[in-house]
Amino acid sequence: MYIIAKDGSGDFTSIQQAIDAIPGGGRTPTILLLRMDEYQERVVVDKDNVRIIGEARDRTVITAKGCAKDLDENGNERGTFLSATFMVTGNNVEVENLTIRNDAGDGRVVGQAVAVYAAGDRGVWRNVRMIAHQDTLFCGPLMQKVIDFIAPRTGRAEVVESVGDCTPTQSRQYFEDCFIQGDVDFIFGPYRCWFERCTLFMNARGGLYTAANTPEIQPYGLVFHRCKLTGECEEGQAYLGRPWRKFSRTVFLNCEMDEHVAPLGFNDWDDVKRVTERYAEYGTTGARADQSTRHPKQKRMTREEAMRFTIPDVIGGYDNWRPDRRTPTWFLCGDSTMANYPASAYPMMGWGQSLQSLVPGDVFVENCAVNGRSSKSFIAEKRLNFIELCMRPGDKLIVSFSHNDEKPDPLRSTNSRITFPEYLGMYIDAARRQGAEPILVTPIARRHFDAEGRLLLTHGDYPDAMRDTAIYRGVKLIELEKGTMTLFQEAGVEGTKEIFCHVPAGSKNYPDGLRDDSHLQEGGAVRVAALFLRLLRGEALEAADFTAEKADLTDLISREDHVVC
Repeated sequence: MYIIAKDGSGDFTSIQQAIDAIPGGGRTPTILLLRMDEYQERVVVDKDNVRIIGEARDRTVITAKGCAKDLDENGNERGTFLSATFMVTGNNVEVENLTIRNDAGDGRVVGQAVAVYAAGDRGVWRNVRMIAHQDTLFCGPLMQKVIDFIAPRTGRAEVVESVGDCTPTQSRQYFEDCFIQGDVDFIFGPYRCWFERCTLFMNARGGLYTAANTPEIQPYGLVFHRCKLTGECEEGQAYLGRPWRKFSRTVFLNCEMDEHVAPLGFNDWDDVKRVTERYAEYGTTGARADQSTRHPKQKRMTREEAMRFTIPDVIGGYDNWRPDRRTPTWFLCGDSTMANYPASAYPMMGWGQSLQSLVPGDVFVENCAVNGRSSKSFIAEKRLNFIELCMRPGDKLIVSFSHNDEKPDPLRSTNSRITFPEYLGMYIDAARRQGAEPILVTPIARRHFDAEGRLLLTHGDYPDAMRDTAIYRGVKLIELEKGTMTLFQEAGVEGTKEIFCHVPAGSKNYPDGLRDDSHLQEGGAVRVAALFLRLLRGEALEAADFTAEKADLTDLISREDHVVC
């Protein structure tokens, strides 16, 4: 997760800087959290698997003033497609909870001025405000002049010679609970798009909500389902749309239309580009529910015909894409035993780092664990606040602390029976506020054996405090301490050297060698992650013998100082 904040309190001050820093590869989306502010910049999202989230929809704003009448270096007008404030050329990009504006002004003065140019495939837009005048939202491929303008940020978007007469497209966009405002042709393009529960708002100028240019043999174009069409223009001055090309297709299903919508509904572009049966509506409600006044050529759909328009049919495609079904994310909160490590620390790895490769394909893992943090310091640094902004119903918040709560550092230490449970309660409350499931995980055991080769308990009363909190608050508990005690006891004194980060001298990253009895190496991280999943599934594991005395932590903690846990 990257935090973008203009005041310098995050990882980046610019959205584009953060996008440029995203490494390639990986199935889990990289999350960019935008703090509340107005970001005056033109943005191109050219990376795949990115999730961009605003802190507050109406107060997290991306804005620019590009327009069709801007001049290039030769004094020629740039045109519509070089005016966008926000362009997506990568695949699997999700944008949510923010506002994107083009502030160039009235199209009668500045020409077309695009707010959003959605060029990639499998784009998802949730609770996004898109505001402009003429040509607010374009859903379509790139052209050579656009590629030249944004190079090298062209991503993997489709490319065509002419967007006006393009071949059938494979790319799709999904819009949910969005607010889209403009006036002339302000939702346009050839892509297959599904709009769910969106509000289409016509400016005072009046005009047309849509201008599709669906290719001839492409079965679907723009589909609006359970949307609301309204505006501030005079009554009857907002048309449903017009065909940008001869075979354009636009359908409104179960939408509410108020008095701003023209009784005619759709309108012809000219004598060649005319409304056909590829323009249709069904189940309209509101002031303009009466379809007897509609364009004579538009289709009056039957219930059976309307039922054939579903998300799988319209945008499901070859990969059975279902953007209306969110992929749940597991957010991991913990310390260095769980955290991700860079290649420069290999073979040291946290068990959370290995989790993504082991979870089912319909789950994402966002490992937010950080070296050196306790349940207290993690919250003090606002990390839980940032995670809460990103959590949604169906997600999980997986919490595992103790190693640093045990230490005498006043910025990190907690009392196992008083403040530690209080902090755990904050994680539980944050998850439940967002409809996510909180899960407490007892800490992994350390590699600390007595003279007889018995593994010792090293976390004092913290695991018991976590167990009691789980019972009291009614949350799921994963007994990773007991599970790893069993695993490490079975491996023995010598075998656990292959689980923990014991590295011989001469290693690339540890030329002097390393003996670490708290942190895992790659093989151990995989085994602990697999153990966590087994316990999460409810598989019973035989518990180790816990009758041994607890270890003295004083000397143990002092020996950990070479690695920030």
